[in-house]
Order: sequence, then C-alpha cells, then structure tokens
Amino acid sequence: SYEGKSENLECINKPSDLVYVIYTSGSTGKPKGVMIEHSALINRIEWMQEAYPISSKDTILQKTPYTFDVSVWEMFWWAIVGAKVCILAPGM
Repeated sequence: SYEGKSENLECINKPSDLVYVIYTSGSTGKPKGVMIEHSALINRIEWMQEAYPISSKDTILQKTPYTFDVSVWEMFWWAIVGAKVCILAPGM
C-alpha cells in the first residue's frame, strides 16, 4: 500500500515502461510476443485524438477482439478524454 502524500502523487511509470505484450499471428508457426511501451500507446491515442477528436459527449464502440492490437486504443482512448464506451455484444 502507498504511504506517501495523497496529493500531487509522483509518477512511478516512465514512457519506456511496458504497457502490454501482444502476440503475432504465428504465420511462421511460432507466435512471438511484441513488447509495447507506454509511449507507443500514448502516441497512438494522441494521434487519434488529433485526427478524430472526441469529447465527453461522445461514445466509442469497443468492437475489436482484445487479441487484436486495434482493441488497445479502443479500450483506453475514451477514458483519457472522458467519453463513454459501448461494448459490442458477442455475435453482433
């Protein structure tokens, strides 16, 4: 548990820290893990926000399976800008 000051918390992560690992499709017969850093995810979300701005008035559709890399920005973009997320029901 955290025992420091509760206001103005210090950042414990660095841009080069890993945020997730995603695996290749395995076209060679052996899937490989690709390590993605925080900075890569934030860069993608910032680009999306600049190219296709959303706000707290918008709702994002989470439609991509979590095993596909596109799902990652779908999972986080809405939360960073205060929008809403709608999760597509299986089979839709």
